[in-house]
Amino acid sequence: MSVGAIAAALVPIAALLALGAALRRLRGFSSPEFWAGAERLAYFLLLPTLLFTSISTVDLAGIPVGRVAVAVVAPTLLVTGILFALSRVVAPNAAAFTSVLQGSVRFNTYVGVSLAVSLVPGEGAALAGIVGAVLVPLVNVIATLGFEVFLVERSSLLSLAGKVVLNPLVLACVLGAAAGALPFEMPEVVVGVLNPLAAAALPVGLLCVGAGLRRIELRTHAVGVVVASSAKLLVLPALTLGGLVLVGVSGPVALVALIFQSIGTASTAYVLARQLGGDSSLMAALIAFQTVASFVTLPFVLLVGSAVLV
Repeated sequence: MSVGAIAAALVPIAALLALGAALRRLRGFSSPEFWAGAERLAYFLLLPTLLFTSISTVDLAGIPVGRVAVAVVAPTLLVTGILFALSRVVAPNAAAFTSVLQGSVRFNTYVGVSLAVSLVPGEGAALAGIVGAVLVPLVNVIATLGFEVFLVERSSLLSLAGKVVLNPLVLACVLGAAAGALPFEMPEVVVGVLNPLAAAALPVGLLCVGAGLRRIELRTHAVGVVVASSAKLLVLPALTLGGLVLVGVSGPVALVALIFQSIGTASTAYVLARQLGGDSSLMAALIAFQTVASFVTLPFVLLVGSAVLV
């Protein structure tokens, strides 16, 4: 993979993020309710539709899902364990730690799927759905456990499992795999409805991510930003690359797995921090900083990854 190919994939994503940030400041687009509604539309309908339609048309038999899962889950759990062990060192208080934790393991699905689609034409969205189906439940459980251990009352395991199982992205991946296993194809009229919705997922999602970016306050949150960003953009990609090599996974699916472990944290992490008593100011700084910084670290990670894995 060349530098030009990586740049060609990153530039449109950066442009849509910048456009979203610019629109957010224009009269007529500045309403928080407008962007909250657009984000719900993208997260609960458009992106699940894209994942469903993509996975339903791919041959899962040739993809080593189990080995890919090991290669991405093990590094994520290792980073999580280290952070929990060093919680008093990496954050000044419990609220800040929950934001550092989210910033270290969560990822922006829209950016990940967009990169996968650009760098792996044809099957990128489907592979992103497969990797996401493994990582989305895991990082959501980790983030939730962080809040429950450090800030809020513990909920039942059944309640936690329900939140994971009912995640729209996970449901879309499972339903897509089930649809792909059917002995017949979806009716053309159904495909005609789903395809336009799927096509709108990434541009709408990226615009929402850009609109959600907030001012970076590095002076106030320097330690948290450095720790979480180093873990997310450098340590986790390196561990994942080693894991993929160790379990013998290569090719496009390995590259997509590396992409998801190398991108900035999820914009929805800010909402979770605000709702559950985390340090929302630190979370906002992490989202903004990692979104920008990832465009510096990603080319290097992808060049190394493509040389080793593809």
